Amino acid sequence: MGNKKSECIGVATFEINGVTHQFGLTKDDFDMFRLRKQKLQDSIKSMTSSLERFSEEKVKLESQLAVIRQTSSTAI
Repeated sequence: MGNKKSECIGVATFEINGVTHQFGLTKDDFDMFRLRKQKLQDSIKSMTSSLERFSEEKVKLESQLAVIRQTSSTAI
């Protein structure tokens, strides 16, 4: 294992149980955050697309149900 030097390029501050903690962040940390952000955005886009398809299908089914109800009520 080589001695790879990681330089702190930022600081994250968190409060945990009323105690403030600071952590040094490296370029690798920021790269990880960017990757997680992209994965989250992709997940949100996928869920949004699924919800849009679900909404369209719901409208179709409600329309079909309305036709069935109308046909049933006129048949009586």
